[in-house]
Amino acid sequence: MDLKLEIAKRGKKAIEYLLMKSEEKIHPESLREAAEHYLRAGGKGFRPAMLQLVCGALGGDEEIALPVAAAIEAVHVSSLIHDDMMDQDATRRGVEAVWKKWDNTIAILAGDVLIGIGYVLASEMESINDDICHQFSTKLANIYVELCHGQMLDISFEDMDFADISVEEIKKMQYLKTGVLFEFSCVTGAKIALNTTDDPMIDTVREYARLAGTAFQMQDDIIGLLGDEEKVGKPIGSDIREGKRTLIAVHAVLNADETQKELLLSVLGNHEASEEEIRTCLNTMQDIGSVDYAKHMAKEMAEKAMKHIDELPVNEQSKLLKMFAAYMIEREF
Repeated sequence: MDLKLEIAKRGKKAIEYLLMKSEEKIHPESLREAAEHYLRAGGKGFRPAMLQLVCGALGGDEEIALPVAAAIEAVHVSSLIHDDMMDQDATRRGVEAVWKKWDNTIAILAGDVLIGIGYVLASEMESINDDICHQFSTKLANIYVELCHGQMLDISFEDMDFADISVEEIKKMQYLKTGVLFEFSCVTGAKIALNTTDDPMIDTVREYARLAGTAFQMQDDIIGLLGDEEKVGKPIGSDIREGKRTLIAVHAVLNADETQKELLLSVLGNHEASEEEIRTCLNTMQDIGSVDYAKHMAKEMAEKAMKHIDELPVNEQSKLLKMFAAYMIEREF
């Protein structure tokens, strides 16, 4: 089985479903183009793909889960559009950010309209019992609140010294920004397959998702520092120039000696930092062991996630879920 192909196939189906709904519901052409901008830029669709895979792994019909998977992608892309505007990130997925290509007003509206589309899709949960439908809509609203909490934490960290932020606080922020939606996707797939909101297998899936999602985010930090610029879709070193409070950066500052700390703090957040200074900063992080720390933690989380899959029925989808956990720490973009 080709994991990337299977993930891409399911992600594409959800994105195409979302685009179909966008064409149907969003009438001002400029707003529709802005809302669809990242969707048409080749997003991987990890979250909707995971929802479908979990549903299939537990014996459910993946086609029934498609509108819900598309709803989750709508909410995810909405958060990306708004985050890029707030962070002033100029590119995403190798294309110009929505706020940059249009303007802030269009970016706000594009993100908002996608939330609306997400709830339209949530209402299309045919052949699914009312308890699951109600819980999905309620939880989706709560998830968006948590995404906002995560973004607010991220913003608040920008005004704090690196040394005043703990690794645990960074983990909490990353979980709220990305982990909660990843976990929600997997758990929703389980509920649809089992046709209930209360089953021990749902908790097994939740723990798998929590661990795999954490590994995913940690690998994102690593890729942001060491990845290939063309594959990642944004300039390598931008997180250093922006002074992003990533797990690696905070760990490095907290574990640096005085000389290393002085060097790190002179580059982190320095928009005028040269390529040589960025490389020196990165090398210092590696010397401190912060990159290896993140790699080790991601590997540990992925291995624990894989063990939970052993409790699921053995089929093509559950094998893919195990492969996905391993892929989290191997991917390059």
